[in-house]
Amino acid sequence: MKHLIYVVPTGSDNISAEIPLNVKAEDLRPIMGWQTESDGVYDYLLTAKQIKDIEDLTSQAFPKNASLYLACDE
Repeated sequence: MKHLIYVVPTGSDNISAEIPLNVKAEDLRPIMGWQTESDGVYDYLLTAKQIKDIEDLTSQAFPKNASLYLACDE
């Protein structure tokens, strides 16, 4: 299971970028609060805390003036 971040600029409905994440679903589980393995296949609008935690985990910085979604690209 490969995860990525969809970037949707403020005021838009369109994805402007896809940022691949080089992490395992198990690493995302505590950040996202997933209970089962299948929870990782859905798209999630990320909270500010989740964004910071994923940035810390991946050593990446994500755009600030956008909605960020965690998605799964199987």
